[in-house]
Amino acid sequence: MLALIGLVASQVASSPEPAISKPIELSQSWSCAPRKTCGKISSCEEAEWYLVNCSWGPRLDRDNDGAPCESLCGSNN
Repeated sequence: MLALIGLVASQVASSPEPAISKPIELSQSWSCAPRKTCGKISSCEEAEWYLVNCSWGPRLDRDNDGAPCESLCGSNN
């Protein structure tokens, strides 16, 4: 029995640790309510989140080029 425990312990000890390339963001403070305008949004990442996740998000892309808040994100044209 001790030999079996030793075998299992050696296998566990030799298992490589998983590599983590970057921290996982567990939460963010953005919400679809209340509705925001580009002037109230502080980053391109935030604008893109609203574009994808909020029913009013497409209003942030006035020229329909796929880039919200051109003043923050630039233009795709």
